[in-house]
Amino acid sequence: MLKKALILSTGLFAASVSAQADLFKPEDAVKYRQSLYQVMAAQAGVIGGMAKGEIDFDAAALHQRAINLSNAAGLLGDTYFPETRGVESSNLLDKAWDDMEGMQAKGKDFGDALQNLVKVSAEEGFDQAQARKAAGAMFKTCKGCHDGYRKD
Repeated sequence: MLKKALILSTGLFAASVSAQADLFKPEDAVKYRQSLYQVMAAQAGVIGGMAKGEIDFDAAALHQRAINLSNAAGLLGDTYFPETRGVESSNLLDKAWDDMEGMQAKGKDFGDALQNLVKVSAEEGFDQAQARKAAGAMFKTCKGCHDGYRKD
């Protein structure tokens, strides 16, 4: 079921990019994208805090944060279309546009790791050690895009 949803969302990403280019002004798409990343950072911050023991661990709350993060991440595809390349406020390096295939591959790695976190956090007996492992794997995939495609 999860695999079907991931395949469907990948196909929808490709279809939505051209449709969204017609609906969003490039500047608005960049603002929307940046807002989504702020939402994602807030969710990821709690996940990371719980996994590291900086915040009291609550399996149900971590699971909900993982779902929230997944939902926000699922909206990002609508904001990556070529007309946003020249928007001054964008944090994307030109390399992202020159290597969109590589960036999408890293995005898929993130999506796979995030879906694993959603899955394992829903299992009975999910604990902080499992959270640390699954969240750690997800955070490593975040770094792939930040290091290669994002302005500092």
